[in-house]
Amino acid sequence: MQTLPNQIASYAELVVTQGINLQAGRSLVIKAEVGNRAFVRELVTAAYRAGAKFVEVDWIDPLLLKERLTQSRSEYLDYLPDALVSQADERIREGWSNISVVGKEYPNLLEDADVEKVRLVQTVQLGKLEAWRAALMRNQMAWCVCAVPTPAWARQVFPQMTEEEAIQALWQAILASAHVAPDGSSHWQDHVRQLERVAAFLNRRPIDSLHFYDPAPGPDGKPSTDLTIGLTTQPYWVSGSSPTDEGLVFSPNIPTEEAFVTPHRGRAEGWTRSSKPFFPFDQEVTGAWFRFAEGQVVEYGAEKGQPLLDQFFGVEGSRRLGEVALVDSGSPIFQSGLLFYNTLFDENAAIHMAFGRGYPIGIRDGGAMKPKELDALGLNLSTLHLDTMIGTETMNVTAIYADGSQTPIMRDGCYMEQIVQPNQ
Repeated sequence: MQTLPNQIASYAELVVTQGINLQAGRSLVIKAEVGNRAFVRELVTAAYRAGAKFVEVDWIDPLLLKERLTQSRSEYLDYLPDALVSQADERIREGWSNISVVGKEYPNLLEDADVEKVRLVQTVQLGKLEAWRAALMRNQMAWCVCAVPTPAWARQVFPQMTEEEAIQALWQAILASAHVAPDGSSHWQDHVRQLERVAAFLNRRPIDSLHFYDPAPGPDGKPSTDLTIGLTTQPYWVSGSSPTDEGLVFSPNIPTEEAFVTPHRGRAEGWTRSSKPFFPFDQEVTGAWFRFAEGQVVEYGAEKGQPLLDQFFGVEGSRRLGEVALVDSGSPIFQSGLLFYNTLFDENAAIHMAFGRGYPIGIRDGGAMKPKELDALGLNLSTLHLDTMIGTETMNVTAIYADGSQTPIMRDGCYMEQIVQPNQ
């Protein structure tokens, strides 16, 4: 059995060789908080070992953002230097790969921040760096999101442990979810192949819409979820791995347990409830509910974080969906019973949907389409993208075809047996 430092090094190598599938001569940018620097160094070592031409780290210090939000003049909050835009454009032209490391040093730092200011800063940055974001969302370059523990995050997940115990436990949970074995070997490719079987099954069927039904009663006594989400006329299910424009296969998320597709922004009817916390503007919302009509949220509420939703839904397009993803409740992340307070993990423990911007790759041939073509097919082009978990052990999902016929996809939170079997 390898020591934890050796397992962490194996994890970094997995992110570089399987996550972004880094090719010799390709440059790489890593985005990470300064509190993640030890793991970033492991990534840099693995990248140069794989033949990276150049590795740049875009460091994030959340305390500096907090100072800007509280101390800066309001009229300066919509400023972003043109140099940052030019840098992003250069990286697109040169085809840089991208790794984003998540793991907050200060998980609740923005809890008391002015939500309107946070929204302004985030939307301005996303808007001015639109070309970079669009290139990633259409898989023009390889990208991967991975995670590293921090003391505060570890204590959030394991509050009953000491800091050292919590960090060790969170590392083991992360390594297990990434299918890194104690001996340092990886079963990632086997895992990805299993997920791709699910996507292949769904892509062989002309699914028009998905019906989500959770009979467990909500506070109002009604089923927690009774929601129908319509797809585009060219749906394409993505799972496990994706190709770039050049055909380079990479894994955008480590870990991943989902199969997702892009819905039509105007086709959602019914209601649902969140099953885990989610984080608009890096602040927590729990116990949320949503009612849709003609694709749009027309009523909503939350036990905690209602003002956050008010701000979020004030952004154009954010009341409509951009993603719907299936996750089997038999996944290791769900079965761990842990609440990670981190979207990378919690979205891979439960069926989820995303408000706002949609992925072109969730439409067949969407990566090669122009914005006008994608808009005509129903892609949501909102600025924001917010994953919201709705899956439970009692959720049922049914595929509905244009002629009204149906196929059960999931029952009691799990895929039907024929979906996960090879060659179905």
